Amino acid sequence: TGPVGGAVALASNVPNSLVKTAAMLQSIDPKTNPLPDSTEETVCQIDDAVGNHDDESDHAPATNAKGGNRKKRATGSANNQGISGDIGVRDPNIPTSVCITATHHDRETTPRHRSSRKRSTPTSGRRKESKDNIRVMFTGVAPTKNHKQMINDIGAMLIDSIEDAASATHVIATDGKTKLRRTPKLMICFCKTSNILGIEWLEQSAKEQKVLDPNDFLLLSDREAEKTYNFKLSDSLKNGSIARADRGGVLGGWYVYICSSVAGNKAPSAKELKLIVEAAGATMLYSLAEKNVIDPAKSIIITSDPATKSQVKERGVDRVTSMGGHICTTSWLFQTMITQSLADVSDDKNMGHRSKRKAESKSPPSTGKRKSARRR
Repeated sequence: TGPVGGAVALASNVPNSLVKTAAMLQSIDPKTNPLPDSTEETVCQIDDAVGNHDDESDHAPATNAKGGNRKKRATGSANNQGISGDIGVRDPNIPTSVCITATHHDRETTPRHRSSRKRSTPTSGRRKESKDNIRVMFTGVAPTKNHKQMINDIGAMLIDSIEDAASATHVIATDGKTKLRRTPKLMICFCKTSNILGIEWLEQSAKEQKVLDPNDFLLLSDREAEKTYNFKLSDSLKNGSIARADRGGVLGGWYVYICSSVAGNKAPSAKELKLIVEAAGATMLYSLAEKNVIDPAKSIIITSDPATKSQVKERGVDRVTSMGGHICTTSWLFQTMITQSLADVSDDKNMGHRSKRKAESKSPPSTGKRKSARRR
């Protein structure tokens, strides 16, 4: 592989591999061709036309009789072979452009697996979609443990808070044993959906493991409740559907102000009253100040039934009513919710204290002291 290596090969019976090693180490300039780092190994790619003679040179016997052949063979190996058979040292005669350096990391053949992530199956995706679309609320009756399991089995969601009542898509208002009750939740749900159902819808849906068409289970009749609240259930469901399509709710386009002391006086809480009014499509007024009342003729002032003197004398009431505003009682409000029909707010039957004031203004003065004063 060089002048020194050839002389050594002719003079002694030194194995050819050691001769090549010594020759290549001698030819390496440590400044320009440093030995490769111990953490890396150099792998050289040689053109196929050159050929590889590792097997011949590494295992050929070194005898004096064949020294010339060995010299010729060693010289050819130095010119054509890129890798020493004993060590992986790069030959400086080979252009560096054909050498590829591989680190120990490159020899790892087993891929590093990333932490597995839980993927949703098509079934779980459909179940999630169902839970978002089917929201079941019980009102007037309490759901049992079995009912809750049924709701889960059909991929629906049970909602219970009155704040969520406006988002209910299916309302179970009776279990077949108790009559329908005019609860705050029911009045809100009446304003938002026509799917007022009996418990049979849920039981049959769970039996068939799917959400059945609610139109086949609508609660269209409850004689006892209809007699108690003076309404017809089938008409209410129809009226509500029309009101939502026409104006966004039975009170769509109206402004409602609730007087003080109304909440809790034979009426729901202030929060529940607000939710009922907003579910009906109305805009809540928290003050009757002139800047807040946009359209007095479309404003309704809710009082207790009967209205109290303090409610009628609240600031702004006289001004709004004088401009066409309306005073109605809570009884009128509840009847509007259960029937889903906006009664004529100018009707004396619905106007509470305002109608009484008109009647009093037309009545003759009372007798008694005034008569005695005339006599005097």
